[in-house]
Amino acid sequence: MKATSTALFEAEGAGTLAPFEQVRPNVWALPLAMPMKHLPVVLSYLVVDVSGGVHVIDPGWDSDENWQRVLDALEHLGSSPSRVVSVTITHLHRDHIGMAARYRAQTPARLQLSRIDQLALNVDPREALRAARVQVDSWGVPDDRRAELDVNFGAEAESAPVEAPLQSDVLLDEGDDLGIDLGDHPGDGLGTHPGDGLGTDSTGIRVVLTPGHTSGSVCLALPGEKVLFTGDHVLPTIFSGLGLGAQTPSNPVTDYLEALDTIAIYDDYEVLPGHGYRFTGLAERRAELAEHHLRRSREAAAVLADDPSASVWSVASRLHWTAGWNNLQGPMLRSALAQTAWHMERAR
Repeated sequence: MKATSTALFEAEGAGTLAPFEQVRPNVWALPLAMPMKHLPVVLSYLVVDVSGGVHVIDPGWDSDENWQRVLDALEHLGSSPSRVVSVTITHLHRDHIGMAARYRAQTPARLQLSRIDQLALNVDPREALRAARVQVDSWGVPDDRRAELDVNFGAEAESAPVEAPLQSDVLLDEGDDLGIDLGDHPGDGLGTHPGDGLGTDSTGIRVVLTPGHTSGSVCLALPGEKVLFTGDHVLPTIFSGLGLGAQTPSNPVTDYLEALDTIAIYDDYEVLPGHGYRFTGLAERRAELAEHHLRRSREAAAVLADDPSASVWSVASRLHWTAGWNNLQGPMLRSALAQTAWHMERAR
């Protein structure tokens, strides 16, 4: 892999915000701050069409400071909130969807989210908590560790009112074209890949469904400029968590591995991720990400070969975790246990 933005690469190492940066003639990267020590920055992208309309990819973490950065970026482009045409969200997580409500209130933009992630947003959180509690019951979690998994709640919480989820204006499906005309900026003129549905001279942006991180996560391919917006599906330095959305009948690990294969046709594109820095070398990074999860599946299979009746907790405690098993707590522990259950399912 090779970083393609010195400013973003250096900021990633320092945990600081890089400046607003041009990626292509009509594409800019806008780093936004997050109040998380381990993940202090999320990347939003602005795309300007031939008529001067601005299209946002991932609105980013919601804060007054971040909204001011958006306004400053628009001013830098000689634009304004009134020129924002669309806001496309790669997946439902707070650090990506956060400022969508501000865009809706202060711009004429249409909000766009995958149909699958919109369905996940619409799930009553109380039902999700009940399902999570049943899940934990089946994992063999020691009594002294159950409380930190945050899945127990009383009658008061069960009857509390639920805030209505954000509703997108456009539901996106695999292969949809966002209809953004970039005009006379076809990148290096290599056009699109055969069979991608856009045509060899397209300057549009195509939706590529890449489940795993969430069930409705999408990447966005811009063939005319040979860039791929990956959200959290592919990041340069982080192994994204899996299954971080509504529960589905499919296995998120399997979904993720298959989705990594799906984007192989874009291996020669520059990757514009949701965190970190822009880079080339997608094939290498895909291989690293796949091996990370395949190794866990092999480890789970080895544990089950020795102890077929082992609980999810028991298996998880014997797998290799980047942060170390003893350091996993709260949401990170819960994610590790969920992933272990999926690896065990694949091993059986």
